[in-house]
Amino acid sequence: MTTPPINKIQTARRSWNDHTPPPQGQQPPALPPIPPGPLTSASIEDIINRLEHCRPYWPQVHEHRARIRRLLGHLRQLPGETWQDRWALFEGQVGHDALTWRLRIAGGSSKNTKNRNEVEGLNAAMGPLLALDVMRPSHRWLAGQRFAFWKALSRFRDPAHTAELENALVHAKASPAQATSGILTLGRIQAHTGKSIRQLTAEDILDLTTQLPGKLIDVSRSGLTAVWPVLHGLGWIRHDSGTMPTRLRVGPKTVDEMVDYYGITGPCREPLIRYLQVRSAGLDYASLCALGRYLAGLFFADIVKHDPDQRSFALTPEQAAGWKARVKVKADGSPRREVYSVFFSVRAFYLDISQWALEDAFWAQWVAPSPVTFAETRGYVKHRRATIATMQQRTRELAPVLPRLVEAAEQALRAAEATLADAKMAGAGQTIDMDGEAWEVFQSSEYAHVRIRRNGKDRDLSFEEDNAFWTWALVETLRHTGARIEEVLELVHMSIQPYKVPATGETIPLLHFAPSKTDTERLMVAGPELVHVLYRVLSRITKDTGSAPLTQRWDSAEKVLSSPLPHLFVRRRGAGPPNVMTTATVSTLLNDLARRAHIKVSGAEVRFTPHDFRRIFATEALASGLPPHIVQVLMGHASLATTQGYAAIYPRDVIRHHRTFIEKRRVIRPTEEYREPTAAEWDEFEAHFVQRKLSLGSCGRAYGTGCQHEHACLRCALLRPDPSQINRLQDIIDNLEERITEAEQHGWIGDAEGLRVTLNSAEMKLAQMFKLQSRQMPGAVDLGIPTVGRPNRHADPPKPDSQMS
Repeated sequence: MTTPPINKIQTARRSWNDHTPPPQGQQPPALPPIPPGPLTSASIEDIINRLEHCRPYWPQVHEHRARIRRLLGHLRQLPGETWQDRWALFEGQVGHDALTWRLRIAGGSSKNTKNRNEVEGLNAAMGPLLALDVMRPSHRWLAGQRFAFWKALSRFRDPAHTAELENALVHAKASPAQATSGILTLGRIQAHTGKSIRQLTAEDILDLTTQLPGKLIDVSRSGLTAVWPVLHGLGWIRHDSGTMPTRLRVGPKTVDEMVDYYGITGPCREPLIRYLQVRSAGLDYASLCALGRYLAGLFFADIVKHDPDQRSFALTPEQAAGWKARVKVKADGSPRREVYSVFFSVRAFYLDISQWALEDAFWAQWVAPSPVTFAETRGYVKHRRATIATMQQRTRELAPVLPRLVEAAEQALRAAEATLADAKMAGAGQTIDMDGEAWEVFQSSEYAHVRIRRNGKDRDLSFEEDNAFWTWALVETLRHTGARIEEVLELVHMSIQPYKVPATGETIPLLHFAPSKTDTERLMVAGPELVHVLYRVLSRITKDTGSAPLTQRWDSAEKVLSSPLPHLFVRRRGAGPPNVMTTATVSTLLNDLARRAHIKVSGAEVRFTPHDFRRIFATEALASGLPPHIVQVLMGHASLATTQGYAAIYPRDVIRHHRTFIEKRRVIRPTEEYREPTAAEWDEFEAHFVQRKLSLGSCGRAYGTGCQHEHACLRCALLRPDPSQINRLQDIIDNLEERITEAEQHGWIGDAEGLRVTLNSAEMKLAQMFKLQSRQMPGAVDLGIPTVGRPNRHADPPKPDSQMS
């Protein structure tokens, strides 16, 4: 059997910050040769004569003639037919240092007072040579130089389009520093490619970021994040992404690349590839990558590493035992948590091959006994129970301290907003008082961030306020929805949809979640607090342009970019365009908040992950009496067992008896009990909340329960006060005070005592109303909500009462 060659593409696909050594047999491919320029074969005199063309942009070019002759004369002594060939050899000799090549040309071993002017003058002399495209240095060499003529080079080659780009950057409100850095970076790319600024392509720009190591280029500081969307908007570059792609955005790999990454070559390479190709039809990309890693990386690559002569999947008992012992432990000595996933994948691989061999003769030669027995996989049940118990214990610990985290987020936002407002009111050059210390306010430009400094220390108040706002918005959205973090980041302007209750005509906002983990769309009721948060988010992202910007979200699991959509959770990075937040950014914000809040449980500081909010949401929903199958729909779980696993506050015997009851009920009525809610059930669910409408607000008792306080709503802690009823409650308080005075005058001591209890409760409700009122945004809230159907897909959709233009 002929073994196909190793696919070398994978080596180039490795992430720039991946410091792990490549698999054996794979070496980084050599960079393609740089094509020569038009003057690469010209004589020195021809090049000197053309220097006059550079005079408008290098007024002192005549002073550099001698240095240019010396530089070209040194290159001419090197072997090669063209200036490009000689330069490539010269670059290899002197390396990428900014001083070494100049000392070689000047004929010295070090820079001193005698040759200082000559050494420094060679920097300026290099400008006309690169502008005339005599030679084209590599990106690596250009990155090591400190040339100041890149903007002159762009204007020399194409002054009209360079000016057009500069004006476009001003209209795009890019900061002067980012615009200048972007123009200079494009000049370096022009020097390497020999093109003008209008001829550059997206591939030319991305080539710069892929050829240089991470420590030599910072994409944000290079100005590319500001220049890329402007070039894309002008139509000069064509690319799927309207924002500058990061070097971590490597597209989906082919199955061949997944297997070849682990250096598997022998006859077993082809069946591994064909197996993954067959399984890929029923798996998403993330699951396929995990399966390829388990089979090719953790299993067969490990077998070949310890037995290079292995030519089949038939393992001896010693080989199987050794592999199972090694796979349970990581390289750093820690236990591997996904060991049972590896066992299941390997066992399924062997069983699938034996089954497929009955239908396809290709698989017959690869049939072998599975090294993983059924008994060895039974430990997964115990492992899963331990995992669930750990998650439930974590939920029990975090749920009581969640209000403290919420309060810390609100306080941080209020403090950051107040400090930023004080700095803006004071103005640049003035001082503001912070904790008894005077800080100077400064702002480099109209669009730059507001900063303060004191004793050499700087603080970016705009950045701090931005972090505080998005941290607060994320905490509120996660705790009120219980959504997965991917679903939250995929929320768009159209996700807020209205629903009119048929019985009362009241419009209820619904939040629409796009298909995520289970590929199932779902709707949930958005409470007043959640609507308030989303309105503030929408107001923030539309304050500059009046509309939500169209952005593309990078799906790190599927390795694809979404279509341009008006995402809600977007923020700017520096002076660049708005980008959808990443899960890493969310984790950083939550960790910073928890660290500042100093929340401790059992003496140790705790951290909140986005999924912790989801578990707490499900636990509280079940504890409040919401039926499990309703919670399952709200959470988007495919199985009711998954929802029950979130019930962290349930005692163990309650869970056991409840599961036993459900199992018996499943046998008796399997078709009626385990289904999606019908339209009638959903209407009954909504009617319950309609009946809880009160004059001072609404009742917060659990679903399906009656009033246990004899409708003494003013005293009840479950009354959710409505801030719009402050005047009504104030009238009630005044009336209570009059009645207390009357009771005391007539000696009705019992009535007076009861009225005081009611008065105390009323005053507490009034304080709550004032607090809620202070958090609300003034004026009417226009969310621009589009039309939507009923939450149940089997019911007829209601007629829309508004439509977004």
